[in-house]
Amino acid sequence: MKDIDADPLVDRAFTWPGAEAPASLRQVLYYMGNCGLFVREGRPARVLLTPEARHFLDTGDVAHLVAVLHAHVRFVGETLEAIGEGLTYDELNGIAGDDYGLNWKSLDQVRRRVHWMRGTGMVEYWTNGRIVLTEDGRALLSRLTLVRPSDLESQRQAAGLPTELPEPPRLIAERLGEVTEEELQERKRVVGYIAGGANMTALSRLVDAAAAGLSRSEFVRFSAETFDVSKSSAEQSLNTLQGLGLLTQVGPDRFAATDLAAEWLDSGEAVDLVRHLHLSLALLGETLDAMESASDSGTLTALLADRYPTAELTRKDVTTRVALLAETGLAERVGNVTRRTALGTALAGSLPLQARHDVRRDGAPSGAETAAAEAGQGLLLPERLAAEVVASSTDSANYQRFERALADAFRYLGMDVEVHSGPAKTDLVVTLWLSPSSRRRIAVEAETDGAGLVTDQDVRFLRLSEHRARHHADRTVLIGPGFDARVFREADKEDVALLTAKQLAEAVVRHSAYPLYPHELVALLLAGRADALEHTWSEAERRTGALALVVDAMWKSANDPADVEFGAGALDVRDIWRETKSSLETPLEKKEIEEALAFLGSPCVSGVVKLGGDHAITAPPHLIAARLRSLASAIEKQAGSPDGRQDATPHPIPASPAPVHDGLPGTDASSSDIEPAKVRAWARTAGRPVNDRGRLPESLIREYKRHHGHPTD
Repeated sequence: MKDIDADPLVDRAFTWPGAEAPASLRQVLYYMGNCGLFVREGRPARVLLTPEARHFLDTGDVAHLVAVLHAHVRFVGETLEAIGEGLTYDELNGIAGDDYGLNWKSLDQVRRRVHWMRGTGMVEYWTNGRIVLTEDGRALLSRLTLVRPSDLESQRQAAGLPTELPEPPRLIAERLGEVTEEELQERKRVVGYIAGGANMTALSRLVDAAAAGLSRSEFVRFSAETFDVSKSSAEQSLNTLQGLGLLTQVGPDRFAATDLAAEWLDSGEAVDLVRHLHLSLALLGETLDAMESASDSGTLTALLADRYPTAELTRKDVTTRVALLAETGLAERVGNVTRRTALGTALAGSLPLQARHDVRRDGAPSGAETAAAEAGQGLLLPERLAAEVVASSTDSANYQRFERALADAFRYLGMDVEVHSGPAKTDLVVTLWLSPSSRRRIAVEAETDGAGLVTDQDVRFLRLSEHRARHHADRTVLIGPGFDARVFREADKEDVALLTAKQLAEAVVRHSAYPLYPHELVALLLAGRADALEHTWSEAERRTGALALVVDAMWKSANDPADVEFGAGALDVRDIWRETKSSLETPLEKKEIEEALAFLGSPCVSGVVKLGGDHAITAPPHLIAARLRSLASAIEKQAGSPDGRQDATPHPIPASPAPVHDGLPGTDASSSDIEPAKVRAWARTAGRPVNDRGRLPESLIREYKRHHGHPTD
């Protein structure tokens, strides 16, 4: 809390007291979850202390801290009540499962809660293995409002039965009654940016402010001041709210709440907001309908892909919908999964849903599997593959499922995979082709955990080095749903990279949109962190976006009568910069525009022709895209095996693995290859002191290389 209070930026390093190496603050906040102590806002991303957290810092009131955790985390105050005259960890875990539906497969979750209570003096741990309340614990327990097992049992009994569902307002009811299947299929997939987040509080404040009408500048000023965001972000919020049907333009420069949104504001019912959003947001009600049983976002993503293969929701899309449904009381979180409430069940049964296309009963492939096969991507679409990686990581009863998912993921990323498993063997070995003379061989150890957290008791680090030697690998990466702090410390000592299933899944999804080469992806396994690739992916996305913007600007000019009359529809670099600058928060640089023009003007593409100092487009954008696709098809056909699939036959591995880039013609892995500007940018983000000019310290360059997976020798 003190560290965040001093520096609220999220994308930086954070060092735990007593730790030798820093961690990513973003990752730390992910592990903290929604604990009621922090709130995120703004761009660049910042995290601020809540009033409750500041009160604890100012007063040191540990009872207040426990009360805050109790208000945001399940089975905290209830743990104190359950302990009574004394319980063992096993007995406490049994109560969590039998009475509260928290079916944790290990004692880790109850141990954490007991450790919190011991640290704050609420309980004691006796040598006979029993946990006993202290006087402070009893005093706090008398002040807390607790959830009773009987309340939860009645919810479970009512989950499949009708419940009292508020009647929809007239206009919303009429719109729900007349919506067509075609309209349901055309709903937008991405929610979009909303100042304050995609939650009911932010939405109600923004829509209510504009209910009677606001000019664009007034709305932007209100959003920026209320949620402490930039004006460009506030502008994006206005576009998002229009896309969701909550705001509409009512004048040349004036916006107001739509009639349906006004009905929601008048009723104040959360279900009316979801009813309204269901009309414009793809598979919102369908996500609620799919939550018949407790599921995580990965499982829901795969299920929705089976039922609605054309919608193509990503795991991030599903997570956003689940969060909204949970906040509005239509779903509830239980550990790492979410399930429908009785109210959610009733609403799901009342909404018009998109027609389903499930897997056929005769075992024939579903629409998603067929589409994937036609696209030459194997058995799974990237989103479904990513969802399976995450879901299988917590399936402790079937560890081979996780191994299969990892093997599929690495193959999708373009790596050769050997599956070993079994005693005295690593689970997988992946090989990355980096150049004609350089390959990296990585031993992959897979660890599942039902509670979502691998502890040091689950990993035998000594055996990992033995496995690495047995399979002639030069690096080991450990993959699991999550890791506790001790695993991070041991992994650092043993030079083992750690990668979560979620990080690998996100890499798969991003790779589907912006494929990286093996020598770029190697950082994922050497550094063991997906954020090691963030700069590489950002650059790829930026280049792709620049190309699209340049083509769009040139096509518009070529079809503008005024431009055609006075300039033959041709543009120079400055013209293109001027046309595209409002489309990006950071406008394109001259070099980026020139690179895009050079690519488009190459003989293979011939999409742009140079006219003196100007450039003119030679074909519509969709035909340029078609030519690029034909180039890709020709390369794949020539490089593939006779059946059109990539040759997966392993190639011989050099006896001594070479550094990452050594085999590439004309390259050298020395520090001269490292751009000082990139090192300085990374150092500032990581909180490292760095000079603005002059020679960079070798120690900083080595640390930069290590972070990004480059050889340091």
